Amino acid sequence: MDTRSPNKASAYFLIVVMLIVLSCGFITSLESVMQHSGYIHDNAAVKDEVLRLAKNLQRYYIYYDGFDPDAAQERVTAVANYYKQRSLSELQQQPEYDVFGRKIESDSSYVDRGESGTAKTNDVSGALDVSDPKELYTADYTQMSDAELTDLEQKLNEAIENHKNVEYYLSSVHDLHYYIFDKTRGVCIGKNTDEIFTEKYYDYVELSDPMFDEVFTGEPLNVSFARNQLICLISIPVSGLSQQMQKEINYTYNMYSINKILSSAYLPLILFSVSAVMLVYLLLFRRRELAAFREAAFGQYMRLPYTFKIMSVIISCFYLYRLIVFENFDLTYRIANVYLFGVVLRVVLTSLMFLIFVMGFLHFYRYCKRQIRMKDELEARIAADCISDIKGAAKANEQIIVVVDIALIAAAILPIPWLIVFASNTAPLNAVFALCLYFIGCFLLWIVFKYINNSWKLRYYIREMANGNLTHIPEAHGIFTKAINNLNNVNSGLQQNLEEMIKSERLKTELITNVSHDLKTPLTSIINYLSLLKSLDLDNEQAREYIDIANDKARRLNILILDLFEASKLNSGQMQLEKMPSDIVSLLNQTLGELDYKISQSGIEFKVALPNHPIIINMDGQRMWRVFDNLLTNILKYSPENTRGYINLDEYEDNVVITFKNVSSYPLDFDGSELLERFKRGDVSRSTEGSGLGLSIAKSIVELHGGTLDIVIDGDLFKAIVTMPKKQE
Repeated sequence: MDTRSPNKASAYFLIVVMLIVLSCGFITSLESVMQHSGYIHDNAAVKDEVLRLAKNLQRYYIYYDGFDPDAAQERVTAVANYYKQRSLSELQQQPEYDVFGRKIESDSSYVDRGESGTAKTNDVSGALDVSDPKELYTADYTQMSDAELTDLEQKLNEAIENHKNVEYYLSSVHDLHYYIFDKTRGVCIGKNTDEIFTEKYYDYVELSDPMFDEVFTGEPLNVSFARNQLICLISIPVSGLSQQMQKEINYTYNMYSINKILSSAYLPLILFSVSAVMLVYLLLFRRRELAAFREAAFGQYMRLPYTFKIMSVIISCFYLYRLIVFENFDLTYRIANVYLFGVVLRVVLTSLMFLIFVMGFLHFYRYCKRQIRMKDELEARIAADCISDIKGAAKANEQIIVVVDIALIAAAILPIPWLIVFASNTAPLNAVFALCLYFIGCFLLWIVFKYINNSWKLRYYIREMANGNLTHIPEAHGIFTKAINNLNNVNSGLQQNLEEMIKSERLKTELITNVSHDLKTPLTSIINYLSLLKSLDLDNEQAREYIDIANDKARRLNILILDLFEASKLNSGQMQLEKMPSDIVSLLNQTLGELDYKISQSGIEFKVALPNHPIIINMDGQRMWRVFDNLLTNILKYSPENTRGYINLDEYEDNVVITFKNVSSYPLDFDGSELLERFKRGDVSRSTEGSGLGLSIAKSIVELHGGTLDIVIDGDLFKAIVTMPKKQE
């Protein structure tokens, strides 16, 4: 049983644990010692509650000192009555106004009036501005305007309400005890407990403390109490606390306890010792696995973009610098708030930054030792690929693609200087996030780049294949390359099929040639012996009949073998034409003359339309005679009696078109191009003479002359059209 994989996994696990323990030791060694200033100063929630109490004490014992809410309420009633009486008196003295103070007009429209018959306004420029609420119910309101009376009434109501709220708050405070002493009179003017100097407390503070520098009602709290010769003590008692306050006290206590452990010099020493023991164990007993882990991690690191590696090293250095230089209580706060995810994140992030720093140092070391080169970097490979694509696009005359490629590359490179500056001047997590966004953007640009370039490559390869200029397509790798590789497979398949077809055709031609040659010799002997038998003039009539039949069949077989031999020579390219300037009109008339006896016996009337002047073309007369002979014989063979055959020759500027037309005695239920195939006959039953090679041979001969032979079928009408160029090179 192979146990190397489990052992390797356990070694890798031990290496990861060692890195985590080492990172934890590094983090705890940088954890600062908290100076215990007390629960009030060190707990934000408790501090806010103490400030809230101080503000209410300042309002009640200084701002509202001597304020009589009953007297204020009486003054509110008096002001309201005075305002009402003065308004009624003014209305009685001015009868042209209604009870609402609006002037009565003939068109029933109204105009609001104020004092002395002027229009009322909402002007409160004369509103009261007092710093002592007692002035609100001692001021002479009989000399005030309507706006001032309204403002006075509003401020009196606000003062009464605020005084009531402050009284209620001070009466409900239980988490904090306070004691206010007036130095001028030498007496205590306010407290909510009689045992403030004898009870047990967690913490206390005087209002002369700098934490009370906060401005309230126009001046700092500590200045306000000092100006009025007041001494104020606020304490947090041990007993009688609410659940929330007790929770805050416990949180602060736990935070100091945790910080005492984390900031201790012994904890990082223990963690470093544990990691050192693990490292010694790995070096002594698992050196191979340790080296494999190092190379695997470095291999994965090398696969990262070079820009990413540079940025990550800068971020790791900046992160570690901040940890070392600045005071750090981060781990204490996270553990005290039971934020385990934050603790794990801090440990993992520090481990990652430490590992990146080590990998960066190893990367630089191997560069110096020339163990790695710049061309091994991902950017170098991508750059080489991009340059190759741009060169290919330029070679294929894809100028727009070249411009787009250069624009995409510039869009990926231009943000790098800004990114370096940003990564050096921001928080590590923000820098990592920005770096990830940048490489996501680069990845998307690369996808667009590859899609565009593989698109033009696909078009280019298809065009070159169509033009016959491409026999092999280089295999492509990466995204959007499936179509190119499939096209390469198609091209390879076509080339292979074409080679197989050529090979098969060559073998078939060679077979036909060899068979034709092998059959020709014994067939010649058979024909000769039949001729000898026929010359004996036998008396047996039946024997003579058999000899004639055998002689006829041997002759037909000889014609078939000769046709096969000629067809194989034409298809293999072994036939050489002896071209010379010849009159094609004379050749056609000669062919008709040689077949005149067959034409007269067939009962078919030929309608021939030929020019009266010679038409000279460059041709092999013997081979072209064979073409005309085959086409005329085809008409005689497959036309019914008492029908007509038509032969027309039309002369054009560059070519000559000869048309042979007749009506077939057999139904033509197939395409005309099929008759040009070898061994294809119009007589499906194959009861007539012929090998089925005549039209195929004729087509090959015409094509060797640079012409064409086309067959057109319209119902039972058969038409063979021979087109020959007038001038041959």
